[in-house]
Amino acid sequence: MSADPYSQKWRAFAAIGVSMTTMVMSMSMVFVALPSIADDFEITLREVGWVVIVQALTISSLMLPMGRIADLIGRRRMHLIGLVVFAVGTSLVAAAPTFGILIAARVVMAAGNAMSQSVGTAMVVTVFPPEERGKAIGSPTTAVAVGAASGPILGGLLLQLFPWRMLFLLLVVPIAIAFVMAI
Repeated sequence: MSADPYSQKWRAFAAIGVSMTTMVMSMSMVFVALPSIADDFEITLREVGWVVIVQALTISSLMLPMGRIADLIGRRRMHLIGLVVFAVGTSLVAAAPTFGILIAARVVMAAGNAMSQSVGTAMVVTVFPPEERGKAIGSPTTAVAVGAASGPILGGLLLQLFPWRMLFLLLVVPIAIAFVMAI
């Protein structure tokens, strides 16, 4: 493959990198929003911890099965479905009228996350030539690290300007961009 930055391998990575960064950012930015969420629903910080716990449990339990299902239905299809499920879950979190619905919406959001992330690195590795395998694995890993590091920073900045629900609504924008890029 050519070194052209617009080549297939970099376009594929860009679509997957945007989604991975956004999904990981959604996991790390929620930590700074927990006090606001607790205040909004009039619950304790101990109870609001379930916002994080339910996402981690869902992603952990679904990552492997989603990878296997992707082997059967296709990685690209699984990735695209995951982006849609994540966007729907994110929108539901932002609109949740009760804490119980917020938790259910986080499960939906996390299921979409597991669907997309279970195939992301494999899809990138597929389009890079074998001699660039390290680059193919390192690029998505870098996207994950950027998402993890930028989540609390961006979340904190946004919380200075907007209510916590806006954090989730704004996540739909890069996911929509990633969806269009992936098509």
